[in-house]
Amino acid sequence: MKRPTIRDKSLPGALKQSALWGVLTFLLSAARTGGLYGPWGLAAVAVSGGKGRGLWALVGAAAGALVFFDFQTGLRFAASAVLIYCVNMAFCDTKLSRRPGYAPLLAAGSLFLVQSIYLLGRTASQWALCAASSAIAAAVAFAMGEERTDPRLKLLAILSAGAAALSAVRIEGFSPGGVVAAWLALLCGAASSPTCAAALGAGVGLCADLALPSPGLLMAAVCGCGALGASLLRRRPRIMQAVAFCLCAAGAALALDADRPGMTLYESAAGAAAYLLLRRKWLPFTNGETPEKATAAPAMAAQTAVMKEGAAAFRELYDTMFRSNTPETGENPSVIFDQAAEQVCRGCLLVKRCWQAEYGETYNAFNDACGAMLKRGKAEAEDFPLFFTSRCLHFPELLDAVNRELYAFRLRRQYRTRLEDVRELAEVQYEHLGEALGEGGVTEPEGELPLRCRVGTLLRPKEGETLCGDQLAVFTVGATLYMLLSDGMGSGAAAHAESAMTVRLLRQFLKAGIQPRPALKTINTALTLRCQEGGGFTTIDLMALDRRSGAATLYKYGAAPSYVKKGGTVTRLDAGSLPAGLQDARQPPESTGVQLEPGSVLVMVSDGVTGGDSEDWLRGLLGGWQGGDSQELAQMILAESRRHGGLRDDCAALVLRLEKTDETLEKRV
Repeated sequence: MKRPTIRDKSLPGALKQSALWGVLTFLLSAARTGGLYGPWGLAAVAVSGGKGRGLWALVGAAAGALVFFDFQTGLRFAASAVLIYCVNMAFCDTKLSRRPGYAPLLAAGSLFLVQSIYLLGRTASQWALCAASSAIAAAVAFAMGEERTDPRLKLLAILSAGAAALSAVRIEGFSPGGVVAAWLALLCGAASSPTCAAALGAGVGLCADLALPSPGLLMAAVCGCGALGASLLRRRPRIMQAVAFCLCAAGAALALDADRPGMTLYESAAGAAAYLLLRRKWLPFTNGETPEKATAAPAMAAQTAVMKEGAAAFRELYDTMFRSNTPETGENPSVIFDQAAEQVCRGCLLVKRCWQAEYGETYNAFNDACGAMLKRGKAEAEDFPLFFTSRCLHFPELLDAVNRELYAFRLRRQYRTRLEDVRELAEVQYEHLGEALGEGGVTEPEGELPLRCRVGTLLRPKEGETLCGDQLAVFTVGATLYMLLSDGMGSGAAAHAESAMTVRLLRQFLKAGIQPRPALKTINTALTLRCQEGGGFTTIDLMALDRRSGAATLYKYGAAPSYVKKGGTVTRLDAGSLPAGLQDARQPPESTGVQLEPGSVLVMVSDGVTGGDSEDWLRGLLGGWQGGDSQELAQMILAESRRHGGLRDDCAALVLRLEKTDETLEKRV
């Protein structure tokens, strides 16, 4: 039985965005060059693609042709927009449409192709104006359509349309478009290097020049020189940038022997005044950085570099947990009718007629009923066409089956929606944490370290396995010694991968200077989300020792007890939390503080060491140990565990013995 494909028609958000894009295209159509061409509007149509958004953009362009152009020029503008939309519809589902140069080439080529027919036999200046308009269309399409483009370029492309649209307005020789162009050029100069500022300023001025009935290059020279002067003083107060812009603009106007240099200076001064009146945080192209902050930036570079390792740790966590996941496409509503038909139609006498001979009519009947059914939350007989209800021999049973499947479908959709919301929130959280950590940090001086730490470590896989599901790490961060042990769920390769990932990520967090408690909570939250997707949970056993004072803290997520020997007394340190991934994300890890002195011994083991038997043998072994090499004690523990069921699971042991000395950490494996 074939499964019909039924689409969910509830798309209010996409419809609203498409309509807004149509309004933007209409407004951009007001920006013209030479009164003949509308490159900004055509660029908006080119980047909108085909289908719904492209259709709205085409409607906006058509409305702009009626409002902002005369009949002949508007007809050519609308023809270019129609050509762009048709090409987008033809290639919207191909790889070609996703190439970076597709939209710019389409906008420029369509404008030049349609307009060049009317330029045959015309002067070279008219051809040059058409070519310049095509270049503007390509540049605007690139800035607005390429996802990797700096968002500030997109805003600049839209604001340049405002400069072009207002340049045609003259109030006793004074042009509001010249003011907007000067303002934009000054913004570019304050936020860019001299070379880039001069190019952007000249481009903005050229847009204003080409909008005039008799285009020239005055504003291009004025804005380019002014932006260059402002950029050279971009580390200085804004008043100095504005003065430099006005002086350079006046110099360019005088050098070009402008007809009315005073009016050009007035427009530049008005644009500079608008730049000064806006608060810094409102400026669209600057980052809000004051000159004092810019001067102090080199002094903060050293502190910023320290936190880059923390940012790398969060990026590693994000990539490990979420980057490899394929996004879910959602369940098609056609499954409702498919499941209902499987229950009712398979044994019907008319099954071949409905699902083979008249499959199209059956498909249309279900498709027509889908929209009202999903909106109401229940299927009713009037949702189906009369020809179908009168033909169906088991329509009441089919209707009941559809309602049962619809109820199950809505429950599944609600569950997936909530799950996706939580998952998306977590992904954004981890992604942004990596960026936040890269903004700065301070280092921790080690100072004197009066304690020497002798560490012994040993791993042994379960009998019959080649990979150990337990993993451990010993490392230092400043004056703190960390001993970490993780036990993956089960044994073998899967458990090894889970525990190794946990140790690697937690080590990165701690090495970056992040405190154990927030680092452990972050790992636990990530593993909780991973468990929902089929991943396993792990235990975490972490010891943090201050090598200056001997103060130690043990953090546990479902880990086995640890043991501390002081003199002849052995103390058991236990916790009752669940493994990471099962523990409530709002609950911090259980922690136990202990003061270690020279001669003290701390032992951390996985639950496979005791093998489920009594731990008395382990406490007796520690109590009778007279001192010596830490590695030898770790070997003795795992050797003795064989007699107590230690071969039935992975085993790991970590042994720490303190000595009073001024030497630094020694690790023996």
